Amino acid sequence: MRARPPALLPPLPPVLTLVLLLVGCTACGVGPTAVIGAGEPARGFIEGTRLYFVQDDRLVSVGRPEGPLEAAEAVELLTGGPTSKERERSIDTTLPKNLAVRVTDDGFTLTKGASTPVSRLSRTATGQIVCTIAAATAAKRGIEVDDVRVTVPTGGQTRCEDFT
Repeated sequence: MRARPPALLPPLPPVLTLVLLLVGCTACGVGPTAVIGAGEPARGFIEGTRLYFVQDDRLVSVGRPEGPLEAAEAVELLTGGPTSKERERSIDTTLPKNLAVRVTDDGFTLTKGASTPVSRLSRTATGQIVCTIAAATAAKRGIEVDDVRVTVPTGGQTRCEDFT
């Protein structure tokens, strides 16, 4: 019987053998690739409706679970004012009480007999209405809020960014 030649290295435990095999397979020689364009970045999905109220004398967007709603429905919620939880967070409105707003295809008017004439709406109050209409319209059309132009009774067309 022939004698086996002595081994150069002692036998490796099976776990170590597996680790070495996996390390060797991961270095398979695949080179880096260039960046592949994939279009526009993802936008966050916002459920519900965005209404614009006031906090610290600035317009702020507030989410409500209702919706997405048509612009007229969103403005109806807006004229109802902030909820008690929103008021706890110092969210308020500059819209006069009992304001009667009629939303049109491209903007809004105050209805006849409204206790506040359009000319007496503050800039912030006008912004609340414009931004709420723009947000509802943008959600329905799948576009950015600032891409929506809203016709105001006293000054042509404007966008939400003109008030923020």
